Amino acid sequence: MSTFIEFDPTWEFSPNAVVAASVEHSAEGILVGRDALPPAFFDLSTRIAGDLTQRLGLYGVRLACVVPDLAEHSERFREFAREANQGDQVRFFESRASAGEWRGSA
Repeated sequence: MSTFIEFDPTWEFSPNAVVAASVEHSAEGILVGRDALPPAFFDLSTRIAGDLTQRLGLYGVRLACVVPDLAEHSERFREFAREANQGDQVRFFESRASAGEWRGSA
């Protein structure tokens, strides 16, 4: 079973901060709830989501994002999420329970 930590919503959210949290906690994965994701994450023009995905891939860290309101985001972001869900590095889930099932499958 993979070691996942939950990213605290009070922590600064940036690609560097997420990677640093995984390293500091010796985690193989990060669970990020909707409340910890800033609006800029959902705006692909900011490059935050893409940079985060790339950096986590370099460190071999998995990311589970709980975003129950995915349909409320732009079509481009939904495409990004669908593409991410086809791989095993980053996944988007509607609930913590479904994210937990994926986390336990590693």
